[in-house]
Amino acid sequence: MARISLGPAASDWFIAIYLTITLALRFILEPQLQGFYLVSLGLGAFALLFLWALIKSKVLRPTYFGFFPQKTE
Repeated sequence: MARISLGPAASDWFIAIYLTITLALRFILEPQLQGFYLVSLGLGAFALLFLWALIKSKVLRPTYFGFFPQKTE
């Protein structure tokens, strides 16, 4: 079975765009929640959990724009 994996540069850009969009979505959605901040926190936690799962399953291989070079295994 072939595994889908993005390269380091594509992973870095995907993560940066994903975090920007999810943060913007939370800022747009939060006033509509009328004080239910736990829903916003839950959405943010789920978004980070999804991103963590993609990194752990090696679909994303970030180098954080070169700050942390990729490990050789």
